Amino acid sequence: MACFAASACSSQRGSDNVYAQQERYVQQACYSHSAIDSYAENFNTFLTERKKELKVLRPELSSENYQQLDTALNHFADYWKTLNEERDLACEEQAACEFMQLKSPQIKIADSEMCDGTKFIYSVSRAKIISFFSDIERLQLQRSDF
Repeated sequence: MACFAASACSSQRGSDNVYAQQERYVQQACYSHSAIDSYAENFNTFLTERKKELKVLRPELSSENYQQLDTALNHFADYWKTLNEERDLACEEQAACEFMQLKSPQIKIADSEMCDGTKFIYSVSRAKIISFFSDIERLQLQRSDF
């Protein structure tokens, strides 16, 4: 890219730099947490244990019941993935808003509530993950004698 006007080129580099800073800020804010890894690890352990239990029970189940339980476990995994994607997107939006406020003090002064919406959405997305995990964590496959 040829530079015809020094100010235009320096402005372009400056905006690229701010964008790179925002990306780093978002990555650090949203993906540098051990809590995220801990929930994912716990969920994966839960799912693996339930699938093992299901395989042990397979000889005692009808083909239809086995399929239903296997499908339910797969739906849990899909929903978990969806919840995490929602949380990641909400976190990125919240972090980008925070970054804009940090970079533009006049915005912070003028609209201190600017990020309240994204903060709320992010909080709700995290609560949904915790609620879902605590609900399914108590599920167990059990034999019932009829």
